[in-house]
Amino acid sequence: MKKLKILVADSHEVFRMGISFILKNTVDFEVVGEAATCTDVMKKVHQYNPDILIIDFHLNDGCAIEVCKKVNIRYPETKTIMLISLSDENSIFEAISAGAIGLLPKQMKGEELTRAVRMVHEGKSILDPSITSKVIDRVKNNFSSSEKNEVILNPQERRILALIAEGKTNKEIAQILMLSNNTIKNYVSGILSKLNFSNRAEAAAYAVKNNLTKPYPNIVCRSRGGQY
Repeated sequence: MKKLKILVADSHEVFRMGISFILKNTVDFEVVGEAATCTDVMKKVHQYNPDILIIDFHLNDGCAIEVCKKVNIRYPETKTIMLISLSDENSIFEAISAGAIGLLPKQMKGEELTRAVRMVHEGKSILDPSITSKVIDRVKNNFSSSEKNEVILNPQERRILALIAEGKTNKEIAQILMLSNNTIKNYVSGILSKLNFSNRAEAAAYAVKNNLTKPYPNIVCRSRGGQY
């Protein structure tokens, strides 16, 4: 049976040894090494090419996030599980952005750790339920905040948004409003910027969904992004 090769990285020797002990007593796991610093992690990842890297967010030399990013780029076959503190919500999103596939609290049970290792090796993302709830709460809060931001489209922008929703091209809109193609192009770019959309299809869908397909002056629209 081919065993999963695991590298354990934590600045605290007792905790690191505890994790390694649990993993070593699992028949299909092999702890190929331990590390206490970011520099040591990179050396041992290169040396052992582990299947799984288990790394504490708070290593003493404070660059676990950068290590996670580098491992994802240089050693894409190594999947990372990051151990984080539930009291630090920012660390959750930093770890996700850095490419960690699994996020676990340091208060986890041994069976939760071994299950997470297997799931991550299978390519599945794993978030502890307590972490998942924090992620959902943050997303909800961000959505609620963005809903409060209002954008005022002037009458001409409102007319153009309605025509975009009808599927008109820039050339067709220019003919209807008797303006140049470049002027319409600038208007469309401004509308997308105000509403924080990347393309006209999104703007059209937004206009239809929010009943903005009939031009009225000084319409107040709610954007997905910041306030304008």
